[in-house]
Amino acid sequence: MRFEATIHPRERSPSLERVADLDLDRVPDPEGGVRMVLTPDDAAQLLAKGYEVRLVRALPVRRLDPARVLDDDSARAWLDEQTRGIERREDS
Repeated sequence: MRFEATIHPRERSPSLERVADLDLDRVPDPEGGVRMVLTPDDAAQLLAKGYEVRLVRALPVRRLDPARVLDDDSARAWLDEQTRGIERREDS
């Protein structure tokens, strides 16, 4: 299970810029915090560092739909189509 959460500073917590040290994907939250997707362990780590963690919703982890997975040949064909017309150096 993962959670969509917003992270907010407390009076004695490090600045929100320090959340970057945890190497978690994040985006700014309109309410002045940081919005991210967390595991329960990530949330516990943030709480231990003094941040306020507000859980927005639960996000169940599930397998990727196999219909969305490309095989290597399909991926190459798509990439070739997207990059057609772009000059390439011979050694790249």
